Amino acid sequence: MASRLMKQRRLRIGLLGTGVAAFRLYQPAFAAVGDRLELVACANRTRVKAEKFAKIAGFSRVESSAQALFHSPDIEAVIISLPIDVQPQYVLEALAAGVAVLSEKPVAGSVRDAKALIRRAERSDRPWLVGENFAFMSHVRKLEALSKSGKFGQIRLIEARQTNWVDDKNPYFNTAWRAAPKHAGGFVLDAGVHIAHILNRCFGPAKVLSARQASFEPSLPPIDTAVALLEFESGALGTFTSCFTARDAGAPMVRVLGERASAYLYYDRLEVVAPNGKVTTFASAGDSFAAQFRHFADVVVKGVAVEVAPRAALLDLELLARICRG
Repeated sequence: MASRLMKQRRLRIGLLGTGVAAFRLYQPAFAAVGDRLELVACANRTRVKAEKFAKIAGFSRVESSAQALFHSPDIEAVIISLPIDVQPQYVLEALAAGVAVLSEKPVAGSVRDAKALIRRAERSDRPWLVGENFAFMSHVRKLEALSKSGKFGQIRLIEARQTNWVDDKNPYFNTAWRAAPKHAGGFVLDAGVHIAHILNRCFGPAKVLSARQASFEPSLPPIDTAVALLEFESGALGTFTSCFTARDAGAPMVRVLGERASAYLYYDRLEVVAPNGKVTTFASAGDSFAAQFRHFADVVVKGVAVEVAPRAALLDLELLARICRG
């Protein structure tokens, strides 16, 4: 009985990159999983930002460089949150230093770069988790389970939608890697891999039958809108709509229309509608970043399998790359 009550040891981690995501998304999640993770140190190109984050997060150690962070003997794993075009080199450096890695999505800025990165990374035996936090939303997992159980019968239509109004009031608007992205799809690709992951996870791979892109707002290069027609291996048809210069409040991220039931996936809930019109709602349970960090601790400390492996993240990137190219 005593052994079962022993607490799991905390994973000692370092954070590389203390930008907007670290302050807005990571820090609250770190606070929620303090029993599983111990944030030991951080590093950032601009030291004052790292010092500010360390103060808010409740620790004091700021390393002078990524290399110093990776080679710290008391750090087992690192979270890397950097501009996508520079992130791959640090993923490789961290793995080479013998630490586990959780890197922000997408896995790389292009499919070509991602494939090259993965080939090199697979020489390491250290685990690498790609931060597709939507994978850790409880209601996304519920949609996956219902879809694979046959709850919807034959699925006929799958409609994915991602709409948002992005201007200088958005905290990401003025970051350098958003203002002048070196990855092909800008906001459409960077945010769209979340939706691609849901589609791949719940319904299997899809091919892009046709796609169109547009740039309505010059301040959001290179494109801010894309629409695609999809076909899934099951035979279901689908659409993917992404626009960051339009408002569409209340629309679901994914709508599934099946032979026996339909489903509407929102950011905070899943609604399943039976043929008689009865609606069953599954609310999101907790912060997906906190759930992701708990999983990362289990991967490193307990040796559980990585939930979002780099090759799975590559599938998400490939789908969005096809949509953004047309």
